[in-house]
Amino acid sequence: MSTGIQAIRNIAFVGHPSSGKTTLVDALAHITGASSRKGSVVEGTSICDTEPEEQEKKHTLQISVVNASHGDRNWTFLDTPGYPDFVSETMGAMFASDLVCAVVSCSSGVTFNLRKKLDNARQLNRPCAIVITHLDGENADFDQTVEELRSAIGEVCVPVLLPDANGAGFSSVRRTYEVTDSDWRQRLMDRVMDACEDEDLMMEYLESQLLTEEQLEQLMPHAIEAGALIPVLVCNPDSGLGVENIYNYFKRFAPSPTEAEIEDDAGDKVAPSEDGALVATVFNVKSDPHVGKVCLARIWSGTLGDHDHIHGPGDHKPEKVGGLFHLVGKNREAITGAGPGEIVAFSKVEHVQVGEAISSAEGAPRVVTAPEPSIPMVSLAVFPKSRADEQKIGEALHKLVAEDPTLTLYNDSTTHELVVSGMSDLHLQVLESRLKRRYGVEIETKLPRIAYRETMTKPAEGHHRHKKQSGGRGQFGECYVRVRPRARGEGNLFSDKVVGGSIPRNLIPAVEKGFVEACAEGVLTNNVVVDVELELYDGKFHAVDSDEASFKTAAKRAFREGFMAGKPVLLEPVMDVEIHVPTDHAGTIFSDITSQRRGHVVDQASEADGAVTVIKASVPLSTIQTYHRDLKSQTSGEGAYSMAFNSYQAVPAAEQQKVLKDQAREDE
Repeated sequence: MSTGIQAIRNIAFVGHPSSGKTTLVDALAHITGASSRKGSVVEGTSICDTEPEEQEKKHTLQISVVNASHGDRNWTFLDTPGYPDFVSETMGAMFASDLVCAVVSCSSGVTFNLRKKLDNARQLNRPCAIVITHLDGENADFDQTVEELRSAIGEVCVPVLLPDANGAGFSSVRRTYEVTDSDWRQRLMDRVMDACEDEDLMMEYLESQLLTEEQLEQLMPHAIEAGALIPVLVCNPDSGLGVENIYNYFKRFAPSPTEAEIEDDAGDKVAPSEDGALVATVFNVKSDPHVGKVCLARIWSGTLGDHDHIHGPGDHKPEKVGGLFHLVGKNREAITGAGPGEIVAFSKVEHVQVGEAISSAEGAPRVVTAPEPSIPMVSLAVFPKSRADEQKIGEALHKLVAEDPTLTLYNDSTTHELVVSGMSDLHLQVLESRLKRRYGVEIETKLPRIAYRETMTKPAEGHHRHKKQSGGRGQFGECYVRVRPRARGEGNLFSDKVVGGSIPRNLIPAVEKGFVEACAEGVLTNNVVVDVELELYDGKFHAVDSDEASFKTAAKRAFREGFMAGKPVLLEPVMDVEIHVPTDHAGTIFSDITSQRRGHVVDQASEADGAVTVIKASVPLSTIQTYHRDLKSQTSGEGAYSMAFNSYQAVPAAEQQKVLKDQAREDE
C-alpha cells in the first residue's frame, strides 16, 4: 500500500438513477483489485449493492464504500443512491470526498436531479468531474450531451476524453490533449490556465497558447479544485470501454486531500497533518447485525488508532473504538490506524451520531460541520401488526432512525399516533422492509390524522345542571358560564366571577379542571380547543351531594353548550411550501396549487438561468399529505419541494362539513 496523504484519492459518484454509477464503481473496483471479478447490478453480484432491498430493486439505496490500493494510489470510491429520496446518503458521501464525480447517461440527458446534486457539491465547495455513459445507446449524442451540460452548469465543463463515435460505432476513447485538431483541446488549456497563479507561466502561455504534458499534469488538479474546470469524461461501464482511461485520468489529475481548503466552524483552516489532536467527522452510520453500530468517518487532521478513546460533542464519557476498518462493499479489512485524508469505519461507539465531530482530545472537539440533513416531507402513522411486534417496534425504529438523519420518529401528543417521516414513499417502504428483515418487526401504516384545532367566533352562554341519584349519596352541580373567543394565539383562559357564594370556593378549581379537560378533548372533534375564555358567573350546589366530580362534569357540559352556540370553527395547519421545478412544468404546478389544493402562491423566482422555477406558496396540510406523489407525476420525477409549518387558519365551511363527517366527536 502506498503511504502518505499525497497518494489518497477520495471520489464520490453521484447522478440520476440508472446512469451507470454503480456499474462504473464495480469496474473501477475490479481494475484496482478491490474485487476479483467485475460485479453486476443486474445479476445481483455488485460489490456495492449488497442489501437485499438494493438487489431486489436493482438500485443503490445507501452509501457503499470501496477502499483499494493500486499502484501508487490509495483509492476510496463512494457509490451513492441515484434516487433523491436518499439525499442524506449522497450528501454524506460528497462531504467526505475530495472529488464529486457526476455520472450522466446519454439516454437521460442532464436531469433536474443531476443539476441539484452538482449544486449541492458546489455548496459544499467540492470540485467536480462528469462521466458520460451509455454512449453506445440508440440516438446517443456525445456533443449534444456536452452542450446540455455547458448550458445547465457552465462553460467550465470541458471534455478531457473524447469518443471516436456515437452509438454502435463507439469503440475507443482518446485524451483531448492528444487530439490536436479538436477545438476542445484549446478550451481545455484555457480553462486550466484560468486557475494558474504563476505569472511567468501565464505570460508564457499567452504567447504560445500551449501547455506541455508536464505543465498540464502539474496544473490540472488545482484547476479542478478551484472550480475553473469540470472535466467531462466518457465510458461504457457495462462493457468496460473507456473505464481504464477514466482510471488513468483520476490517477493523474484527481485532487488529493492536500488540495482541499477545509475550514472548521471557527473559520480556521484545518491542515491535513498527522500532528496534533484528531479532527474527524462521522458522515454516516450503519447498523450491522453482527457488529452493531458502525460509524463512517472522514479524518481531516491527526490520526486515529484501532483502540483509541474518542470524544464526541456532548458531555458523554470518552468511548474506546472497538475496531478500525477499511471497507470494500460489505467486507471489512481491519487496520491498526489511519491518518489525515482517510475514510474509515469504526465500531462500538454508541454516543456519536451522524454529522458529529469526534476528537482524541478532551473538551469540545474541533468541528468541521457536516451538511444539515434535509427535512423529511412524507409521514405515516405506524402500528405494530401483532403484540409481539409491539414489544420490539420502538427499539427497532430508533436504530433505523439513528442511521438516517432524514428519518424522524415521534409520538404525536394530539393524535396519539406514532409517526415516522421520510423523504418519499420509497424511503419509507425501504424502512418497512428493513424493519422486517433485520428485526422481525411487521407494521401497518396509514396517513397520520391531521391535528386540527377548534375555536369559536362569537360570545355565547352555556348552562348545565348535573344531577344524579341512584341510592345513597347523589351527585349535584350546576354552572352558568359565558364563553367567548380570544385573539389567535392568546391561549385559553378561565375567569371566576362568582359572587354571593352560589358555588363554594373549594369547588371552583373543579370547574376550571372541567374546562381544561373539555378543551383538551375537543367539542366538534377529538382535537383541542384553543383561544377561548370561560367565565363562571353563577351556579348552585347541594350541601350533601355536591363534590368536585359533579362540578367538573357540569362545567364540561356548560362549556360545550356555550361553545356550540358561539359559531365554532375548525382551524387547520397551513404550510409554507417551496417547490423547485423545471420551468416547462411551472404552469401545471401553479394551476394545481391554486385550483386543486386551496393554496395561495406568494412568490416565484428563477434559478439556473431560467431553467428552474421556484414557487413559494401557502397551502393547507390536508391537501398536500401525498403531494410528493403528485409532484413526481406532474414533473416526470423532476420536481422537489420542502415545507414548514406557518399557522392555523379557519377551514372553509364546505371543507369543515367534510372533516366533521369523518372526525365528529361522539357525545358522552
